[in-house]
Amino acid sequence: MTSVDPAATPRRTRTLLREELILDAAAQMIAERGLAHVRVSDVAERAGMSTGHVTYYFPSKSEMLMRAIGASEEQLVAEVERAILRVKDPWRRLDRLVSMSASSGPADQGWVLWFQVWHEASLDPGVAAVQEALDLRWRGILVDVLRYGASLGAFVVPHPETMARVLSAVVDGLSIQVTLGAEGLRRNDMLALFRKTARSLLAPADSIAPSDMGARQCN
Repeated sequence: MTSVDPAATPRRTRTLLREELILDAAAQMIAERGLAHVRVSDVAERAGMSTGHVTYYFPSKSEMLMRAIGASEEQLVAEVERAILRVKDPWRRLDRLVSMSASSGPADQGWVLWFQVWHEASLDPGVAAVQEALDLRWRGILVDVLRYGASLGAFVVPHPETMARVLSAVVDGLSIQVTLGAEGLRRNDMLALFRKTARSLLAPADSIAPSDMGARQCN
């Protein structure tokens, strides 16, 4: 999750490593039990350190949750940005972005963490602000992909920011169902539904988007 700066002092390096251990443990425990049912002592035990150490780095469970989802998203964003730039075809670039971001299946830990974030965001304005910032960053990547496709004539997107919000909502809605194990909706079904929706919204009227969009990795 956390990348340790090679130039950091030994003390700073130990701090970063301890924070990473705590965040890994917190992410696992919150995904398994839900934030309300996780005690700081549970996280400390999973991380192999004292409760005092955990509270020193993270005074509240909400802070642990937000740092955990933030670290997870930071890693995902870095991986996504590297991966999609290698894909030149606009449709397959969009598919790569969505396939890396959408739920991997029932009980996907990253998506279960997001469930907790959304719940906390409805109660805490501070959490809501962090959640919105994370959403904006992801939608920003999607906007860039849409503009890239439009520049090549593959997509018709008069308002990229609005379309990004729509497509993001599709991914979120389908991923929630997949994470919850909705009957008759597996990951492959979810991706197929997204592709169908994207074609209906983005493809120029006089063209047909590739029917095998995403079926092959094409660089």
